[in-house]
Amino acid sequence: MTPDQRNYASMSRSDHYFAIMRTTMYVLAANAAFIHFGPGGHSAPLTMLAVTAGAYGILAGGVALDDIAAVRDDIDDAMKTTNMGRVLAGRNIPALKAISTALIGLTVLTELCAIFI
Repeated sequence: MTPDQRNYASMSRSDHYFAIMRTTMYVLAANAAFIHFGPGGHSAPLTMLAVTAGAYGILAGGVALDDIAAVRDDIDDAMKTTNMGRVLAGRNIPALKAISTALIGLTVLTELCAIFI
């Protein structure tokens, strides 16, 4: 893989991750609005929307972050000595994945509690 291909793959997957997170947050925010301003009570469509949006954010976001980590691990020694290479190597992608998974999961759990309680 050439450095240009690696840069393109890294930037593309980063963009995909941000698009996945943006979509997930918009859907969960809209769902929260429906729960808050709706008539109350159990709603199967809102329940499934919360579960689906959460699964999408966790699974698709995790795959994008795994791809970013794989591309980062493939950088050559010459790239590792540059400022950008040092910054990329210093990123804690597993922690970002764990934090984003936990926050999305907690948001979905909170929405489900609001629907059922």
